[in-house]
Formats: sequence, C-alpha cells, structure tokens
Amino acid sequence: MMLFKKIIDFYVDSSIHVALAAYAFIRMTMLLLNISYDESVACFGFYGTITAYNCIKYFLFFIQREAQITIKLKLIFVISLISCSASIYYYFQLETISKLLSLFAFCIALIYGFSLFGGLKAARNWIGFKVFLVVFSWTIITFLLPVVNAKLEFTQGLFLCGIQRFVLIYALMCVFEIVDLQFDAISLQTIPQRIGVKQTKLVGFTYLILYLILEFFKTNQFILIDLFFVGLIGTFICFSSRNRSKYYSNFWVESIPIFWWLILLLFVSDLIFPFPSRS
Repeated sequence: MMLFKKIIDFYVDSSIHVALAAYAFIRMTMLLLNISYDESVACFGFYGTITAYNCIKYFLFFIQREAQITIKLKLIFVISLISCSASIYYYFQLETISKLLSLFAFCIALIYGFSLFGGLKAARNWIGFKVFLVVFSWTIITFLLPVVNAKLEFTQGLFLCGIQRFVLIYALMCVFEIVDLQFDAISLQTIPQRIGVKQTKLVGFTYLILYLILEFFKTNQFILIDLFFVGLIGTFICFSSRNRSKYYSNFWVESIPIFWWLILLLFVSDLIFPFPSRS
C-alpha cells in the first residue's frame, strides 16, 4: 500500500497527471470541432505542461537547496529534462502563428511563476490575479492552440466554444482555490480568502450554469455527456473544503477531463464503428 501511494505521489508531483488533463482537453477540442488528430499540438501540450509546471514548482528548489535533493526529485528532474526536449521538438513542428501563441503562453507561465524585472513579484502573488492567469493560459493551450494550428475559420460558434472552455476551467479552479486555502498565504488574497468558501462555490456554480446556457446556442450531439460531467464538477465544488487532501483536487478533479475525453472517444468510436445488431 505504501508503494502504491509513493507511485501515485510521484505521478502527481512530477506533473504527469496534470499534463494528461491538458492533453485530454486538447483532444476534446479536436474531437468536438472535427479537427484531425495533430500530434505536434497534442504532444506539445502534454510535454509543455510537464515542463512548465515542474519549472515553476522545482526550479528554485534545485538552485537554492541542492543538498536536500532526493532520489524522487532527481527523477522529476530527468522527466522534466526529457519533457523540455520533447516540447521543443514538437514546438518546431507547429505552424508559425501557433509558435507565436505558444510563446505567449510560455511568457504567461514565466510571469506567473517567477519574479521578473527586479523587485516585481511573480504573478501568482499578485492580489486576485492568480486564477485568471492559470485559466487564460490553459484556454490558450487546450483550445486556441489546436484551433489556430488547424487554421479554422473564426465563427460565432467557435467563439462560444472558447468561452465555454474558459468558464469550465474557471469552475474547476474554484475547487483548487478552496482546497489550497490550507497552503496559501493570506497575502495572496485568493478568491475564497476575499469572498469566503461559500461565495467561491457560488462563483463555480455560476460558471457551470453559464457553460450550460451557452450549450443552447450550439449543436452538440454529446449534450448528455456534457451534462453528466458538469454535474460531476458541481459535486466536487459542493464538497470541496480547506480540509480536503491534495488528492481531492490534484488527482480526482484533474482526472475529470481525462475521463470526459475517454467517454467522448468511446462514444465517437461507437458512432464510427457501431456494434452489430443482434437478430
């Protein structure tokens, strides 16, 4: 049991799980918008997420605390190095405009994670700005990047899909904000620190309702699947609290887009290769 827990901890702490969530969102975008699978976009999103998250979490640790580096951290460093190399490889396979968009997202990650320009604090320490940057960067990588790289024509329906992705990720972030209350310094002034846990949950529910309202302006054959996962996210928001373990948000909530994509994939496969009828 201890071995299994260590494996899960390493899987989560090395950012592989959150990268799979980003990969799943990218594949959902391709599937829902009928974009052919693009390995460069999907793999760049996966490896780039590992690189960005581990750089933000561990870069200063490796620089300042070399004497305390464990075997686990050394393995994470190796995974990060491989992921960085892979993300660079796939980056150069992107379209030119996609490269610019990816650089923009990378700059957001730098601003979010590190103190730049002298005494300017990292953006995650800016009052009330942390969630917006995370949601914005995730929307860029998981929605805009596959759309732009596929050179889709910008339409009202595409705009609504982008807004939906933004509000959905924002609703998911409400869970992280509540659970992270036990770790965040009061100076961060996160959403639940400013308005309270109950009001933060109401914000999350409001964004989920907005997501569903936007569904009425679209043609979506997967509406029942969407309703199920929106309800699941709502359940996680409802039962979130500052006393929850890190697995509640960092494993289970981040698993939602993965299962969402897999269910959509199974449904589409059934449409393309329907089961033979039984006489």
